[in-house]
Amino acid sequence: MKKMAKISIVLLILASVVITAWTSVKVKEKEILEKFQPFFEVLHHIQNEYYDADKVNYEKLVDEAIRGLLAGLDDPFSNYLTKQDTIEARISTESKYGGLGIEVTYDAKNKAVKVVTPMDGTPAFRAGLKPGDLIITIDGSPVSDMTFIEAVNHLRGKPGTKVQIEVLREDKEGNMKKLKFEIVRELIKLVTVKYDLINTEKGNIGYVRIVRFSIPTSEELKKTLTKLFFEDGIVGLILDLRNNPGGLLSTAVDVTSMFLDEGVVVKVKGRTGFERVYRSRGNDFPNVPMVVLVNHGSASASEILSGALQDHKIAKLVGEKTFGKAAVQSVIPLSNGGELWLTTAHYFTPLGRDIHKKGIEPDYVVTEEASVTEQEKEERHRLEGMYLTSTKAIVDVEKDNQLRKGLEILLKMLEKK
Repeated sequence: MKKMAKISIVLLILASVVITAWTSVKVKEKEILEKFQPFFEVLHHIQNEYYDADKVNYEKLVDEAIRGLLAGLDDPFSNYLTKQDTIEARISTESKYGGLGIEVTYDAKNKAVKVVTPMDGTPAFRAGLKPGDLIITIDGSPVSDMTFIEAVNHLRGKPGTKVQIEVLREDKEGNMKKLKFEIVRELIKLVTVKYDLINTEKGNIGYVRIVRFSIPTSEELKKTLTKLFFEDGIVGLILDLRNNPGGLLSTAVDVTSMFLDEGVVVKVKGRTGFERVYRSRGNDFPNVPMVVLVNHGSASASEILSGALQDHKIAKLVGEKTFGKAAVQSVIPLSNGGELWLTTAHYFTPLGRDIHKKGIEPDYVVTEEASVTEQEKEERHRLEGMYLTSTKAIVDVEKDNQLRKGLEILLKMLEKK
């Protein structure tokens, strides 16, 4: 009876998803069932003939079935998020969560959670956790008995609650020692806008890096630009969008408006021909010579910003061709707690450029410095992880080839001013 109940639930969920999707285009239910008849036949044979039918995880069947439907679209940007995936996506969108403040990875050899770095000023940082620490138990439960996601979920929790962890740490002699920590969780806020000053003979140059386009980004950038322009008196600006995967469309419009006095930011077009034009909300900051750093990891909202600045001739783009993601996803909640991220429109730059799967060509092509070692990249990654909760930017003009070239171009722009 339990098995029959599970099968019924699976069928109801799948049928509701299919019927909802097809009803929007007025396809009759009979046609739906005919088109998906082979699918239900497979479910029937799994239930009645599969050797290990009693061990089937029906939630996994639903997850994989939905992923299979989306894979058939040949659209890499339409995705299915499980209930756990939606939690991770929400953290990225809100840039905050309850936890310890550590960037971690999974150590398969030791079946432990490895600390990449504690974030600056967080409970983990104050408690003395160090890069390389292996977390082997959480509240007395072995991490080896958990999946990586389960372990991460156990480390997170409501701010103000305590968690006990046991770690293995290598000492100077190469011996592994066990250490125990009791840490009180806090609200960890991930800072999405980093900045610094570069002093030159032409005056102060502002360096601003946007990590992602999440809910707090607009306000963070406004505070940053206010300081740089009205306290530090910058004469030029370098905006770093390298490896920024994008984020919220609304945030991209808000951010672009801070550099654009008036005009179109982006155009969004649906498949039915519907078009919505997003315009600048106004700019309260001075217009100064500006360079934008981009690379293959600059995508989505990053391309909205860089494309608008290039089209309006506000900034010069320096670096490598961008990723090329102009697909706009609608987020549709599902009955199992998951979400369907479905491509429902494409965006175009102010001049009408379609950059989908093409990317944006920079004004000056500059490749990443090939001489940077893997060890140097690893150290940079560790520092970036440490400063996820800080406004501190990592600026190294000598070793960062693209930044160095961007600065040279900006200084030449200042000479012509």
